[in-house]
Amino acid sequence: MRPSSAAVIAALSATLAGAAGCETNRLPTAPSDLATGIVVYEHANYQGASAHITDDVRDLRDVRGPCEHFDSDGSNGGRYYYDWNDCISSVKVAPGWRATLFRDDNYRDDELAITADVPNLQLVTEHDCPHDGLNDCITSVRVRRQ
Repeated sequence: MRPSSAAVIAALSATLAGAAGCETNRLPTAPSDLATGIVVYEHANYQGASAHITDDVRDLRDVRGPCEHFDSDGSNGGRYYYDWNDCISSVKVAPGWRATLFRDDNYRDDELAITADVPNLQLVTEHDCPHDGLNDCITSVRVRRQ
């Protein structure tokens, strides 16, 4: 049985607890030799910040990342936060692994199943993301061994 994304995030959080001032969970960065899961990148052609994902992530807003967002809650003027939501532009896939990328949380809306590297999600056609393709439009990820 695969652990829930909450369990994965909790385990990652415990592993990374040494990072001072972390208010949200983090994913590990890209390994030098990709043997499991996938690595997502902030920019096309595997550039920018990276994160190694080996289990499903239901909502990338729950994982600290490089992209800045603003939440205006109305009561105190809002706040800035950083996560991986709508922040992925390229993906590397480990041999023997498969990933399904979803536009919305909880594995909903547009989806893209991949078993090989995708250097630029902007070039993935037939999706209604306003950034072209699925560039900067991914909110949840399923990861499996093939």
